[in-house]
Amino acid sequence: MILTQFSGLTGYTFYMTNIFVLAGISSEAGYVTLAAVKILSTTLAIFLIVKSRRRTLLMVSAGGTCLGSLLTGFSFLLQQDHQFWISVLALTGVSVYFVSFNLGISGIPWIIMSEIFPINVKGSAGSLCVLIFWISSWAVSYTFNFLLEWSSTGTFIIFAAVSALGFLFTVMLVPETKGRSLEEIQASVTSVLR
Repeated sequence: MILTQFSGLTGYTFYMTNIFVLAGISSEAGYVTLAAVKILSTTLAIFLIVKSRRRTLLMVSAGGTCLGSLLTGFSFLLQQDHQFWISVLALTGVSVYFVSFNLGISGIPWIIMSEIFPINVKGSAGSLCVLIFWISSWAVSYTFNFLLEWSSTGTFIIFAAVSALGFLFTVMLVPETKGRSLEEIQASVTSVLR
């Protein structure tokens, strides 16, 4: 849940106008593009989550959010050139971020959370996960403008690094839960922790 938020979601979402202005993109064009991207990627995600392995989707999603943040950060690094393609690169980076986020990180942690905890701790553990999620959300939304003022490129490089950590975390520690019983999931978690 922490990696979900620290990959930059609330920063991207709450401060999208600031990102567009800094990138030299008109807000209207940016929001229309993102609306289309989000609708299509969310629709695709609904079908993929049902058909595909959750762990694989999480890895693809984390890798994609890393790439999207790198593209966005790179566009800000080149911003002094004032060329149209740099604004397009920024919009592409933001779009890649949201497509990737919607394909896995947005919903799969919530699904895994409901599948991974035994019944006797599900309520408490789920509540703790939600608390951590919202505290992380607050932290990112609170610090985003400060980070953007410090370095627009650096802000998105940090988000890319967190996404890369999310990828590694998924590869090393997240069990596949699709089509498995609680006992099978707990056995795989126990074997990873040994």
